[in-house]
Amino acid sequence: MAQRSHSDRRELIREHAFSAAGLTAAIALVATIVLFFVQLFVTSRASRTAFGLSFLWRSEWNPVTEQFAALPMVVGTLATGFGALLISTPFALGIAIFLADYAGKKVAEPIKYLIGLLGGLPSVIFGLWGLFVLVPLVSKFEVWFGNLVGSEALVASGTTGVGLLAAILLLAIMILPFSSSLILESLLVVPAELKEGALALGATKWDTIQSIELPYVRKSTVGALVLSLGRALGETMAVTMVIGNGMKMPRTLFDPGNTLASAIANQFLEATSPLYVASLIELALILFVIAIIINIAARVILRRGVQQ
Repeated sequence: MAQRSHSDRRELIREHAFSAAGLTAAIALVATIVLFFVQLFVTSRASRTAFGLSFLWRSEWNPVTEQFAALPMVVGTLATGFGALLISTPFALGIAIFLADYAGKKVAEPIKYLIGLLGGLPSVIFGLWGLFVLVPLVSKFEVWFGNLVGSEALVASGTTGVGLLAAILLLAIMILPFSSSLILESLLVVPAELKEGALALGATKWDTIQSIELPYVRKSTVGALVLSLGRALGETMAVTMVIGNGMKMPRTLFDPGNTLASAIANQFLEATSPLYVASLIELALILFVIAIIINIAARVILRRGVQQ
């Protein structure tokens, strides 16, 4: 009896120790996020004092005259991130559904391995591929599109191929393995009883996928897409290599542009004045806030979907 009581006490100590460690980790995580925000907010003070809220909607970026504004980079970030998500989502769903419900094990396993391998490649490799393969293809498309519409004004960047469109397509390819893998894992844990019950009632396989599987994994699918969007918004090196790094407001998808992340990476080492550095840090602060807003919006959408 005494031995059992001693064992119970040790188990209780382990539980308390684990709870304390988990609570400490959670507090440390929240504190890290708060410290990130505070550090960015404090170190960007000179820029906020000089330009105020107009930093968000003005377009001029001139280090010589020390006039800085974030609108072209904000537009570039949102256009490339959401554009990539819009293009990649149907393919991600298609790949996940095919591997989960149609492909046999001999076909699915090699494809899953290749998807994982593609998702683990360094971004600079994607950037080099985009620069030497994707950009020339986009350039040819620009020529075809310009001839189709008969207006050179719609192809403001000529036929170089670098610009927002190249960055969108490259990001779509980069986040595709990530989103498809997460959606696939969600589909694989759908209870077999639900699928078998639908099939027993006379539903076709596609009816089962549409009416049972996709609603069941809706929450995890939205989460996967939000994570993919977060990766697209924060991608730096690959985007820098194909977007053209233009600091002016893009007028078309063919124009050179910039994202918040690529602008920081390109210019931080060149920043020679405190105001220049503070303006770049404020770009990082804006990117941080955009990421937080997107995650909050996703949670609100999910909560409303569950309530309905």
